[in-house]
Amino acid sequence: MKNTGGKPLLDALEIHWRQYRKRLKACRQTASEDNVHELRISTRRLLALIELLHALEPQPTLLSIRKALKKQLDGFDELRDTQVMLFEAAKTLPILPELEPFLAYMHRCEQRLLLENHSFIATLYQPKLRRKLKKAGKYFKTQTTDIDLEQALPSAINNIYGLVINRYEALDPTIPASIHHLRIAVKKLRYTLLAAQCLDSTHAEMDSSLLKSQLTRMGDIQNSVIMLQTLELFFQHQIPSAVEQYYRRQQQELIDSFITCCSEILVFRHVTQNDRNWVFESA
Repeated sequence: MKNTGGKPLLDALEIHWRQYRKRLKACRQTASEDNVHELRISTRRLLALIELLHALEPQPTLLSIRKALKKQLDGFDELRDTQVMLFEAAKTLPILPELEPFLAYMHRCEQRLLLENHSFIATLYQPKLRRKLKKAGKYFKTQTTDIDLEQALPSAINNIYGLVINRYEALDPTIPASIHHLRIAVKKLRYTLLAAQCLDSTHAEMDSSLLKSQLTRMGDIQNSVIMLQTLELFFQHQIPSAVEQYYRRQQQELIDSFITCCSEILVFRHVTQNDRNWVFESA
């Protein structure tokens, strides 16, 4: 990669913005589970690129955009969690008939949230967000005319990876929240790597399937935590014993499985100073 300034990042930003707009338009037409999922993914990718730009050249406008996009993501959380629990309860109902009233409750919750989300989606993409994006891009371009992305990008990514290391070291299998905190950091790393990867085809192709696999494991654990918390609220802390035993056993099995291979997260080591490619090594 040559000293090209920040233009490749701004080009990538425009691509991610168009993709975000495309997914948002699809959601406004039909707020299906798949469309909402795709919108969440495109929002995360846009958000990762915004955060990468801010790491390279901080500015308040980027923080404002980040806050708006984060709020959009959070707005879908309850519906997403409800649909996951709805699927889980429906799948388990044949062996746990005690879940029937909970399943009916989840159906009602989903219908309510679908209506609310339709209104929520209609409020997204205020024109001022686009204006802020243009303003931030213009500022970034003028401030990074001489930036060396070969040097700057690895440094920014290594800082994000440092957060992963810190949360990995704080991991406690008896505290599911510590797994969730690690998951957030790994998710940020993965989306940042994907954002950076699209800048230059000379970079070694990066296989993020391992990080994705670990994120899936941690996501399943978090889903289990939310499922148990919601069951406790629904049954007023008197969950049927068969249901509680099933989901507590399931959660422990998920945690045990994750702990046996979680060190794979450490395969991302550093950016070599010789060839400047992101390197994955065995832990």
